[in-house]
Amino acid sequence: MGRDLTLYPKSASKRDLTKYLQSLGFKKCDHLWEWPTGTLNFHWYDPVDFRSITGVEADVYPASAEELNITGNSWAIHVRNTYSASWDDVNMLNEVLRQARKKFGGTIQGDYGTNRYAPLWRDDSTPISRGLSAAYEKVSDAISAVRYSLPDPAFSQPKLTDPKFAEFMGQMDPARVLYNGLVPFAVSMFEFFFAEAFEVLIAYDNDAQKKKKEYKQKVDFSVLVEITEKQRSVESVIASNYTFQNLNQLNKAYKDWLDIDVRKILFKKKRVGKSISFLENKIADIIKYRHGVVHGFEIDQNLDKEKYQDILTAIEKAIDEFLIHVEKKYKIKVNRN
Repeated sequence: MGRDLTLYPKSASKRDLTKYLQSLGFKKCDHLWEWPTGTLNFHWYDPVDFRSITGVEADVYPASAEELNITGNSWAIHVRNTYSASWDDVNMLNEVLRQARKKFGGTIQGDYGTNRYAPLWRDDSTPISRGLSAAYEKVSDAISAVRYSLPDPAFSQPKLTDPKFAEFMGQMDPARVLYNGLVPFAVSMFEFFFAEAFEVLIAYDNDAQKKKKEYKQKVDFSVLVEITEKQRSVESVIASNYTFQNLNQLNKAYKDWLDIDVRKILFKKKRVGKSISFLENKIADIIKYRHGVVHGFEIDQNLDKEKYQDILTAIEKAIDEFLIHVEKKYKIKVNRN
């Protein structure tokens, strides 16, 4: 789901429209949709200060016989972005149409009616809120995808009155091996989010910026080249000194650079599944569980679908508690739609 609008120029060739998009910073790309033969697909994205979330897609395509009745021009521009796009993404989508219409004339048709642009909203976001929103959305989408595709038990067992015997029978379910195999993936979501959040925060936190000016670290020449060519950020180099799937290391990173005690934030009792426990202990157990699977090939036959879903829930709640703290500290609002 997203915003879809098309400009039917009064007078413009395929080359005219292509050069116009490229002048705005659009790059050629592939597209999954099947467009008419001759279509050129483009994409625009602005990574500076996390201004873009999804960017803008633009397609220069040959108008159909029915579309030729609109302005008579053989070529049109279709622009699109998703509903999760940022304010800057939507603004750029409008600017593509607005400037093209001024340059080539024509008619806009799309989701909002004839010659109407996508509505904008009051934007109170900051680089920190946008960066954290992007990290949150990526992890949230991954968790949703896993939940959706998580396989059911491989076989259904008959109703048993003895719960111990029922659990014994359940341990024979081969699907539980798959649930164990997905534990490292769950931990990687946790690790990814907190590593990304750390890089975002130290890039804009005032105290962290002061510390960076005095920070000393030996780096390989190849790393300097990556930084110079903007393939890697200074923040990612700093983050590489810590392991974010280790709570002690994670906490040290946040305390050293941001004066944020993540363990204290997670030291709260929360209901996860059928039990109530400290979130910090739950996350520590999950990370320990992952270590056993990866390094000891330990398979817990008691891990059923429900218990694996509890792991995902614990990670979600840990991220939520962290974001609540960060929103208060920096007076921002992270988009968690």
